Amino acid sequence: MRVYLDRNFLLTYAASFVSLFGSKLLMISYVAFVYGETGSATLASAVFAADWVANLFVGLFTTHYIDRADARRLLLRLNLAAAAVTLLFLACLSPDQFPVAVAVIFVRALLNSAVNAARVKALVQFFDKRQTDLYSAVLNSSLFIAIAVAGAAGTVILRFVGMGTVVLVDVATFLVSAALFALVRPNRARIEEARRAAGDLREGVAAHVRSAARIIVRTPVVSTAVFYIVLTVTAFQATYLVLITAVPDLWFSLGEPGTAMFFTAESLAVIAGLFLYQYLSRRELVPETRQRRLNAAVTGFAVCMYAALPAARSSLALALAAFVAMVLAVEMVWAHQYKRLIAHTPEAKVSAVVGLLSALGYSLMAVFGSVFSWVMDTLGAEWAVTLDLVLIALLVTGWEARAHRLGSRHAKSIRPARTRQPRGTGGQGGEGPRSDGRGRGAEPAAAAGPVRRS
Repeated sequence: MRVYLDRNFLLTYAASFVSLFGSKLLMISYVAFVYGETGSATLASAVFAADWVANLFVGLFTTHYIDRADARRLLLRLNLAAAAVTLLFLACLSPDQFPVAVAVIFVRALLNSAVNAARVKALVQFFDKRQTDLYSAVLNSSLFIAIAVAGAAGTVILRFVGMGTVVLVDVATFLVSAALFALVRPNRARIEEARRAAGDLREGVAAHVRSAARIIVRTPVVSTAVFYIVLTVTAFQATYLVLITAVPDLWFSLGEPGTAMFFTAESLAVIAGLFLYQYLSRRELVPETRQRRLNAAVTGFAVCMYAALPAARSSLALALAAFVAMVLAVEMVWAHQYKRLIAHTPEAKVSAVVGLLSALGYSLMAVFGSVFSWVMDTLGAEWAVTLDLVLIALLVTGWEARAHRLGSRHAKSIRPARTRQPRGTGGQGGEGPRSDGRGRGAEPAAAAGPVRRS
């Protein structure tokens, strides 16, 4: 644990957590408020959708500037702006102001998405390369922990003091986060290095996004990381957030305290999954040579636990146990793939790649959350979970089959030439090139064209 006692890491983690907690506190509290007032999961999910879709705009149009910016200064300004915008929500507390409230949440989400992109850039401006690799998964796990804690705290605060207090607490979190970021001491050498790399590119916004897309498509490690990260935040997180907002009352008649309980369980499972992954990773128990098997095994376990959740609706303890096990497995997948993403992405493009990932992931979160809510309202929670799990199985099977196929092609393309010829005409045991040059061995790479790697 001593490696996490670094001053800059502690300040950055605390500031990130407080800022993310503030960004999610109001949204999740308002979702609970809307669901309590209307009983509609579909209407409540519109709040999540407004938050998630905002990431599309930031991911596509602002990361060009974030990659060139001073991350510390940008984080200060964004948190102060978020505090000011949040105050507007005091005028949106009545149910008839729902459209205005969603618009405010959308603007806050734009700021929050920019904060997330700037936090990624801070990884290469606040720390040296070894620390960046060590802290990347831990620092960015603060998002999931903040969501879970915000869900628990928001529902409790809402139950006892009302939305007005939630708004004021929210404003205070952004001010505290700005103060903490002001105390961070950036790594000046890394800042200059990153600025030179970004400045030499001389790209416009569209070119910056295209180059980030090329990195994702052409780098197998990055493309696999993007696939699993998107899978965890859409088919898993987006759906179970909707589910645990409603099922504590639907299944166990617990209301807001039940929702708070599930969100608290999520936060503990995220922390456990993160540090379990860090323990295994630092002992080199997550080798690159077994990636496909590990990905399939952990994702398969998460699917089984998700499937067990509706089956355990007769017992709160069993439902919580299945939920915690599922979130723990999902967090391990996410932490591992996020670490691989940061490690294999050029520093000058890190915000662009993560921004494009966020645009894709959060937009799909809105789709998954909305569709899952609609199925819950029309067919019931059990059918919603079943259809979601079938989709996860198809996606993972298809992706891993594709990766295996490309891996086989790559292995064949680099296999040494082996040809048959009669004994006594050259070579040992019938192996070796034919004298006419028409052997069956692989052609040289230059002649055969580019090699595709898995």
